[in-house]
Amino acid sequence: MLSNRITLLLYLSLLYMVLSCKTENGGRNIDGKYSLFTMNKDLGNTIITSNTIDSGNLNISKSGVDVPTQQFDRSIIIKDRHFYFLRAGTFRKYTLESNGLKEIAQLAMPDQHIENINWLNQDTLLLFTSDNKTNRRLWAYKIAVHDFKIQQKREIKLPTAAADFNILSVGFSTIHQQQLLVGYTFNKVINETDFTTIDTLYVAALDQTTLKLENIQKDTRSTYPGGVNTVQSYSFHDENGNFYFMSCPGIALGNSPSKPTAIFRIDSNSSHINPTYFFNLTANTRNHAYGMWYLGNSQAIIRSERSDRYTDFSDHHSTYQFEYYVVDLISGTTSKLNLPFDKGTRKESVLVENGKAYIAIDDVKDQHQVWVYDIKSKNIQVGLTLDQATDFIVRIDRLH
Repeated sequence: MLSNRITLLLYLSLLYMVLSCKTENGGRNIDGKYSLFTMNKDLGNTIITSNTIDSGNLNISKSGVDVPTQQFDRSIIIKDRHFYFLRAGTFRKYTLESNGLKEIAQLAMPDQHIENINWLNQDTLLLFTSDNKTNRRLWAYKIAVHDFKIQQKREIKLPTAAADFNILSVGFSTIHQQQLLVGYTFNKVINETDFTTIDTLYVAALDQTTLKLENIQKDTRSTYPGGVNTVQSYSFHDENGNFYFMSCPGIALGNSPSKPTAIFRIDSNSSHINPTYFFNLTANTRNHAYGMWYLGNSQAIIRSERSDRYTDFSDHHSTYQFEYYVVDLISGTTSKLNLPFDKGTRKESVLVENGKAYIAIDDVKDQHQVWVYDIKSKNIQVGLTLDQATDFIVRIDRLH
């Protein structure tokens, strides 16, 4: 009898621990290797983590952590299981917990918004910001993210190109040939809901230590280099040290559609745009594209719109129209992947690792899936699937 009683007590104790744990964490896994940030049909946002994205099914309400829409959005910066976000004049650092993102540190950056970021090393984030009042002044911050301190701050004064094009857009930044290269252009407001971009893209070379401006290059073959890279990727270095970046003059970014979407190259032994390299994507696809991710071996994935499937910018994000292409950066050829049409104008929807590209797609059947493209075999299959409470998978990231 005594032994039965002890066994019962142990069982009840164990049951209590299990139930307590489940109540505290709600069945949510916050320690996965990957995270997906979703916008949901109830207009909320969710972060879901998972140890695999090759297969499986997840219910976002059961497995995800709700993120307050008024506090965070898809442009969260993710690095080594920490999340960073600029909100209300403060740059904040968070950890993910079962009941949401917990703020653990902050830095004052009054009246600023992020234009571009670059990780100089594991601990140093280079942050480019512009002011909310004029959208014209540019600052660079070097931040030690472990101690969360500003190591260096400098205003980067870039000369105005034309009096009526007075809004600055920074599309990429990279360390190349021991210089800090910054790609940018200028915009002007047409009316309350529309703007356009000047017909030139610019690349400023800065001293990587002092951040002083050294020279500026111009190129008129296309415009609007890159974009806000906390929302979507547009540039990379290849194995040989060549730097590639995409121009985005389509209606969703530059809104100068007479210019082609194109890929440019800055060679490994130069700090200047290669004047003879120009991969005209619009000529190949007859459309504009947004987003570019490197696969290795001179191949990349681009995300291209379909102008015959949307009316104008008002339905650009909600129409199932986006196609994914593998592009060969040497031969200048494109090959469309056999995937469903995707929706959502700008998404960090591709993650490349271990010989595979993971592509998050929200399709016309209301399926929200990570598709797995094997780069060598070119085989494509469905991986992780989220439930239909999801509206958009707007970013997919590796947490560590």
